[in-house]
Amino acid sequence: MSQPLVSVLMPCYNAEDHLEAAMRSILDQTYSNLEIIAINDCSKDKTSEILHRMASEDSRIKVVDNEENLQLIKTLNKGVKLCSGEYIARMDSDDIALPQRIEKEVSFLEENEDHDIVSSLFLAFPTDNPSKKDLHHNPLLHQELKAYMLFKSGICHPAVMIRKRIFSELGLEFEMEYLHVEDYALWSKAIYKTKIANIGEPLLLYRVHPNQVSSLNEQLQIDNKKKVFKIHCLQLGLPTDDESLNIYASIAEAVPYIKSEDYLRKCNAFMQRLLEINQQQSFCDSKYLKDLLAIHWLRLCANSQLGLKAIKTLKNSSIYNKDTYSTKDILILYFKCLFKIEYRKSFIYKILFR
Repeated sequence: MSQPLVSVLMPCYNAEDHLEAAMRSILDQTYSNLEIIAINDCSKDKTSEILHRMASEDSRIKVVDNEENLQLIKTLNKGVKLCSGEYIARMDSDDIALPQRIEKEVSFLEENEDHDIVSSLFLAFPTDNPSKKDLHHNPLLHQELKAYMLFKSGICHPAVMIRKRIFSELGLEFEMEYLHVEDYALWSKAIYKTKIANIGEPLLLYRVHPNQVSSLNEQLQIDNKKKVFKIHCLQLGLPTDDESLNIYASIAEAVPYIKSEDYLRKCNAFMQRLLEINQQQSFCDSKYLKDLLAIHWLRLCANSQLGLKAIKTLKNSSIYNKDTYSTKDILILYFKCLFKIEYRKSFIYKILFR
């Protein structure tokens, strides 16, 4: 296999606790023809000191100290311009790349020239219990990812590798408009221009801790996700008024904004229209989309707090597909409808009842 240069882009802010382990996981990769663009975004701890010490030990590390705190999006765009490699691999300063990550992602892109973005499955672990690792699955194939990404990001950002042409030729970038979901917005625009995929094995250990952006900015993320949904609406010919985007968000989150049978029917009509559009345009894998919508429809009804009426509404739709549901799905549906349980966003509740 040829050895094209890979640029590993690692923004760093107050990362002293886990930075060295993250950096070592890249330096120790089985693939060696790489540079690491480490950007210190005005950290107030020992991040800069650690970076410069490690750079003095390995010439592949190139440290950039921002003169002002640019935050993530501007730092990423600055870093992209500093990358010399044909491929840009993202890496966070608190995660761990498994040893063959870069090698396997390069191999995938070398063998699949029609794909410009590849990521992988990942193992999430809590900072306070590193031995507890949970495997997270995302769809692997482009046509399935296109369906999945109508509702949520199917690409693990800190595990991704991107051909630089995504930025230099296709004109994409991380955008402030989509703050805290900037990666989801980028992938959502990319799927209309190129192909993306996931490698079917975990290549990253993803650290979970309470200070992550996803934990601290949940409401802003939800609001900005609607802007991402609008990307898909404009591409597919779906309406983009506020009510339609709220309905879209309700389907994506599987929690209706309004607790009424009429609102559930509006959500159902939106999903029916999406299926019709896909039948006309062959945008994504038809069976995968039908199965995905069937799951979202069941969970939407289960979270409606309408009681047993929601079960009747569920089954009266052609989107309902009993072959798609597990016994656990059905039990949770009846339990939530029987007791009109409100959807709560605690971690345990998400695991058990979402």
